[in-house]
Amino acid sequence: MAASPATGGARSCETPEQTREWMEAIASFLGRHRPLLEAHVVNFFKDRLWEMVDADWMECLRREPVESLLMLPSGCVQDHWPSSLQEFILTARSLVLPREQKSPQSFLPNSRVASIGTVLAQGMNSKKKHEIEALSGIVDAIARSRGAKTVVDVGSGQGYLAQALSFEYQLAVIAIDASSHHASVTNTRAERIKKHYAAKCVEKQQFKVPRTVTCHVLSSDTLAAVTLDACQDDHGEHITETNNCNQSIPQIEQPNPSIPQLVLAGLHACGDLSVNMLRVFVSCEQVQALVSVGCCYNLLSENTDTCPGFPISKAAKSSKLVLGKSIRDLACQRRKMEKPHQGNGPTKF
Repeated sequence: MAASPATGGARSCETPEQTREWMEAIASFLGRHRPLLEAHVVNFFKDRLWEMVDADWMECLRREPVESLLMLPSGCVQDHWPSSLQEFILTARSLVLPREQKSPQSFLPNSRVASIGTVLAQGMNSKKKHEIEALSGIVDAIARSRGAKTVVDVGSGQGYLAQALSFEYQLAVIAIDASSHHASVTNTRAERIKKHYAAKCVEKQQFKVPRTVTCHVLSSDTLAAVTLDACQDDHGEHITETNNCNQSIPQIEQPNPSIPQLVLAGLHACGDLSVNMLRVFVSCEQVQALVSVGCCYNLLSENTDTCPGFPISKAAKSSKLVLGKSIRDLACQRRKMEKPHQGNGPTKF
């Protein structure tokens, strides 16, 4: 008889103590099974890693139908399995971070999601369009709730989020990206969109376009200085302009009344970029809110002499957890998917 899937609801982040206990439990569990965590599928067979697995577990699982094995990640166990195997599966499931989806309206009741038209959505696939529509509405609601009229889009790419915030929500936006090519594309695209909005507007209206800043953000100090400098120089009028910074700039520490209250935003802020945004949010008084969707966690820096991307909290550092490149890569490895097409054989994407 199978037990019900474990929900992982025993853990909580309601208090710092509970959060620390959860982190320490994860670190302890991962530490006990590190050799398996670092193994790619090829290594599992090449190095005969199955010999590290408890013999009773192997004998038990060999006799199980595929349907039961597929339910292992959900925390489903069988009563006749060895107690140690049941404990392993249920413990792993209990440590999983919650993934329940919530509607933006559930925590931002005054938020609105504007549908992006064909001109603004040009170049976006359906996934990107959905992301931009949802995130731009959230950023706008948070900015209004904090009294901020300026948004800094970090890792702006081709400016999709920045332009949605500018044209649909009339927010002043500074778009920071490491690529000068992306800045050029953003500027050209913004001017084209501006003409479209101006043509369909009955009353004469001044449309703002995102201001672009080209900068390799290698530290939180650089991000803070570039952000505050761009806001200070802007004088409330957003024009297409590209500034280049290739070296670290000292952080502006003293609050400056000429710099507006702002929101840091990032969609798919890669690796340490998300971490640097967190540090700027904590250290800069002008930054009223942070809205970040990180990605490429395998590119987080670790064990560096400077401020590492992982770990960043005192609690995580005290756990002594070290991931390493193999574990980070495996955790973020995408499963190859196939879709039918009219050519010869499947297409991978």
